[in-house]
Amino acid sequence: MGHNTSFDRDRLQRRAKLAAWACWISGLALPGLLLVSWFAGEARTAAFARLALPPDHALSMTQLAVAIALSLLPALAVTRALFGVAVCFNGFAQGDWFGPRQPGALATAGRWLVIAGLLGLFVPTLLGLVLTLNSATGARVFTIALSSNEILALLFGTLLWVLGHLWDMARSIAAENARFV
Repeated sequence: MGHNTSFDRDRLQRRAKLAAWACWISGLALPGLLLVSWFAGEARTAAFARLALPPDHALSMTQLAVAIALSLLPALAVTRALFGVAVCFNGFAQGDWFGPRQPGALATAGRWLVIAGLLGLFVPTLLGLVLTLNSATGARVFTIALSSNEILALLFGTLLWVLGHLWDMARSIAAENARFV
């Protein structure tokens, strides 16, 4: 049974190109859609419901701006992680399987995914404090959120970060060995 490596390579390159585009598009869409959600009122409604605030809870423009900025932080970190993954896929799409950019890009993606996970753990608490800042004493909300999404982001981000560094070390060792041969 023959194995057509040219066909496999072409198919992998096409898939990598699609994956790179998916990462770029998702990375750009994520913060944009979050902003749309805030301006459409959906994010505010969801935040109020999660914090058990009345729908007519008043917010100053400063509170709203800080809430939007805070909520964007994890999304922007995920965007940066996606852009790092896109660099890896783009290298593969060009047939550069073991290029010098991919290990660093993978490590960068992992690092930003860890940051996104950490932000995902702390931002809900900060949002609760910001959104209830003008509430009466005793009615302010201090909430702590723990989600499997953030835990997975931390673990998989760490995995990608370490694999990126290992990949870079393997490239260095291979280059050193090639000089001896």
